[in-house]
Amino acid sequence: PHTLEAYFDFEPQLRHLQLPAGTKTSLEKLPDTDWVTQSQKNLAPVHVPPFYVHGAHDRVENRGSRKLIEMDAGLAFGSGHHGTTQGCLALFGDHLRRAMSRHVADIGCGSGTLVIAAAKAGCPHIIASDNDLDAVKVTQKNARLNAVAPQIEAILATGMAHPKLRNHGPYDLIFANILARPLHALVGDFNRALAPQGRLILSGLLHEHARPLLARYRQHGFYPEKQRQIGAWTSLLLRR
Repeated sequence: PHTLEAYFDFEPQLRHLQLPAGTKTSLEKLPDTDWVTQSQKNLAPVHVPPFYVHGAHDRVENRGSRKLIEMDAGLAFGSGHHGTTQGCLALFGDHLRRAMSRHVADIGCGSGTLVIAAAKAGCPHIIASDNDLDAVKVTQKNARLNAVAPQIEAILATGMAHPKLRNHGPYDLIFANILARPLHALVGDFNRALAPQGRLILSGLLHEHARPLLARYRQHGFYPEKQRQIGAWTSLLLRR
């Protein structure tokens, strides 16, 4: 026999469900629970040197050389477990071996993992943006949780369409872990906002999306410096 469990935010009428003949059904009312938080308790920490991303249930006392990032993803994307986030962290770690970025922007910040990593690495001026108000609030909350709130300003914006994003440039580093289509559209804005020796770290790309995106960015004078592939996802570090 097979068992199927389904969760509803209303009381379903079982007689209206199209189920195989002879199916036994039952309903149970569940307590009002933050299921996102509950599910995160089962997530293991993520170590992408020099960063160590963890939840409150996996705090560590001995930091060593690791830069600890405690995350509460809440309603926003980004517990650190997705291949795109890990790819961006890995490329940022590579970048840190060569240069320090003072002015950083993250377009599509989610829960704030990348901007908190930048703050933990010592970047003093960071602006985070997202078109989802929940993401902005979660980023602000996580910045306070990690004691880096003074370094990070989080704002509600779509792409680069906000005066603060334009006025805080030029940027030494721009993160954009979003999707291929908006990354194609933003290349001109990134070109205008980036400092002459600046870098872009881009992700949200399935492997097959990376080559056409690189062709698009080459038309604006950007070239790949490094890339990481994790699972089905490609992350890119680009320079002028």
